[in-house]
Amino acid sequence: MDGPHDLGGAQGFGPVRFDPDEPLFLHDWERKVFGLTMATSTVGLYNRDENRHARERMPVDEYRTTSYFEQWLVAMETNLTELGVLDASALRERVAEFLEEPDLEVRGKDQPELFELFRDTLEFGASLDRPAGPPRYSVGDRVRAVRDAKPGHTRLPAYVRGHVGVVHRVDGSFVLPDTNAHHEGENPENTYNVGFSAHDLWGKGDHEVLVDVWESYLEPA
Repeated sequence: MDGPHDLGGAQGFGPVRFDPDEPLFLHDWERKVFGLTMATSTVGLYNRDENRHARERMPVDEYRTTSYFEQWLVAMETNLTELGVLDASALRERVAEFLEEPDLEVRGKDQPELFELFRDTLEFGASLDRPAGPPRYSVGDRVRAVRDAKPGHTRLPAYVRGHVGVVHRVDGSFVLPDTNAHHEGENPENTYNVGFSAHDLWGKGDHEVLVDVWESYLEPA
């Protein structure tokens, strides 16, 4: 969907700074949020596309003033309350308890079988590649990104919609995020690496912008 996360072409956010020595987690609570998100998704309560869609639905001001793992926490709470796994009012009460007593003991139980599943997911991954029909496009084909994305979740960046590019690579076939995020089926499609002229997209630049896209995002140019 179009939202605060889709920053392609937006101005005023400053340079992207990369620190190769930055730790995986700056705070212990970030590690816990990562673990909880992975655990709740690993057991099938929601999928990764639902998780992305929950972050996309955050209000713009909230999204842009929260850290990466704060956004993960919001997404997890959103998914679990919408699914009825958590009660929103009970969750607020529990948060109030911890604000009152930060050292309050966390109630829970050991689930070694969940740990094994979680560990395997982290070690081996959870692939979303699925078989599909023969690819519609080939390397060198000129294609146009569709102008109108389906309402809801999509992985098609707004800045390439309606623009013409060239297929650089035909990749594998994967679950379609647009339907997977809304329980409308996996509907696997072929995917492509498409190069778009930076000058065409931004009005300047002599380089290409490479974007990975699903087949339904494209039409012949």
